[in-house]
Amino acid sequence: MPRTRHLKETVQAALAGAATTDEALARLEPLPAAGLTGPLLSALLSPVSLVRWRAAAALGRTVARLAEVRLEDGRNAMRRFMWSLNEESGAIGWGVPEAMAEALVRSGLLAAEFSRIYLSYIRDLDKDCTYIDHAPLRRGVYWGIAQLAQARPELAAPAVPDLVTGLADCDPESRGHCALALERLAPPATPAMLAALAALFSDSHRFELFRDGALVPTGVADLARRAYERLAPPDTAP
Repeated sequence: MPRTRHLKETVQAALAGAATTDEALARLEPLPAAGLTGPLLSALLSPVSLVRWRAAAALGRTVARLAEVRLEDGRNAMRRFMWSLNEESGAIGWGVPEAMAEALVRSGLLAAEFSRIYLSYIRDLDKDCTYIDHAPLRRGVYWGIAQLAQARPELAAPAVPDLVTGLADCDPESRGHCALALERLAPPATPAMLAALAALFSDSHRFELFRDGALVPTGVADLARRAYERLAPPDTAP
């Protein structure tokens, strides 16, 4: 118990005390991956936003490390993530979509096996599906797909139709994340896609986007305009 408590304190100190996210992750890197998952899961519930984001990044990297040493350990961690996002689990899974995304970005083996399942969390079908109904939790998946779009675009590309649908999501941050993902993927633009982006030009919602290890103030309209400018044919007026 004392050793467990000490590790939890070490993790908390790294996440909260480091000047940068890179420094926080570097402090955790030498620690045994198997012992980090518990303290990092606890840190996902921190009242401090930046600590939560750093915990998600560290947890995803930890799972990737597990997979690198023994693939089945990484798979089991991903399956536990999936279960926590299942309504039957009774859990909410705060921070889990973000951690899953980091694991997929960091591990090609896990990405090959679990990326399709991850994309299914934003695919709303009439029949039984794995779509996440809870908007604040779904927001994390949209953010994660934007990260996957940057690191492994070929795996994120099948989400394009659902990202276009997500531009009209009830959650404003989700709308912003969808615009960011589309900007990064740069798929062939359709009239519906451009119209959905243009509709966000008047969206006044602003939020802090976790980008490159920092919380960056941004706006839905800003993200939509950048995506539109990249995707629209030359001389196309919104």
